[in-house]
Amino acid sequence: MTELTPELTPELTIDSLHNGCLQIQQSPSGYRFSMDAVIIANIASIQSNDRVLDLGTGCGVIPLILAYLHLEITVFGVEIQKSQADIAAANVRNNHLENRITIFHQDIKSLSVDQTSGNVNVVICNPPHIEKSCGRINPDRQLAVSRHEIEMTLDDVVKTAKKMLSPFGRLILIYPAKRLADLTDRMRSCGIEPKKICILYTKAETKAKRVIIEGIKDGKPGMVITKPLIIHNPDGTYTEMAKRIFSTQQ
Repeated sequence: MTELTPELTPELTIDSLHNGCLQIQQSPSGYRFSMDAVIIANIASIQSNDRVLDLGTGCGVIPLILAYLHLEITVFGVEIQKSQADIAAANVRNNHLENRITIFHQDIKSLSVDQTSGNVNVVICNPPHIEKSCGRINPDRQLAVSRHEIEMTLDDVVKTAKKMLSPFGRLILIYPAKRLADLTDRMRSCGIEPKKICILYTKAETKAKRVIIEGIKDGKPGMVITKPLIIHNPDGTYTEMAKRIFSTQQ
């Protein structure tokens, strides 16, 4: 495990979020943060003074958005790829959030509660969602690890969440809708009860694309399905709900 605070890397691109208040470096050709990461960070149910752990943080976009939106929380990000962990740490420092965000370079399976000074209230994750045995694996190692379950599987995410969460802590995930059965099964089998689901559609007439699910460690059965999030109107413009999420981007 290494805690990182590297210098800026000039060859990276810089993207702005929240009307330029967040400046996020990322690789011009490797893995870049997706719409999924922006969505989950903006709509996750985070409470004042929560201690949040982001698994597979990439360039740190989820911790950065969460820390910007919720001024009294502390966030930890974990990333196994050193190149991405370095970028995340640089992003934290350049957005002056070192006192609230800590980035670790390591495998999530090796995390311990000592590193986060105790259990966390929330584990959040936009994990790789393509099973290793399915589909063509990208020859770019960075892209392959970010998309396929090579270094981090769904089981790894759920088991790590159970270990790191405080009693009745919350796990929040965004995942392909077609794997919802796998997701709820793994959560329940590990003692994290699925409690709330938001279904995401690209357009109202299309099949569901993603789900955002929130589970509670050692929670009681009982699930709520919230109002769906539809990204685009029939003409391709953003819906009002989506505008509230993406209007902060530049």
